[in-house]
Amino acid sequence: MLGRFAWLPILLLLLLLSTAVLAADKTALPEGPGKKLVEEICSFCHGLARINGHAFTREQWDSVIKGMVSEGAPVTDEEFSLILEYLAKNFGPPKQRPPIKQ
Repeated sequence: MLGRFAWLPILLLLLLLSTAVLAADKTALPEGPGKKLVEEICSFCHGLARINGHAFTREQWDSVIKGMVSEGAPVTDEEFSLILEYLAKNFGPPKQRPPIKQ
């Protein structure tokens, strides 16, 4: 009887680990137009912490987003503009960044 359920502890461990990994990427993004799109579209392929680690100019973000679209990111022209504005405003070079409100 025990043999039938020997896999259960392994399954529970995998479930706990996957939950921990998903919870670990609760990166706080600044509020503003485009935040929801960034959270939904950008995090589809990579964690949001990756965005926090960059300080690009508007032109650099434009290139980054175009690269993601060429890789298959499902972004309309309107969404592209909103995402670009949001990233350029909140993740630009340090002198351009507004303070993050917690």
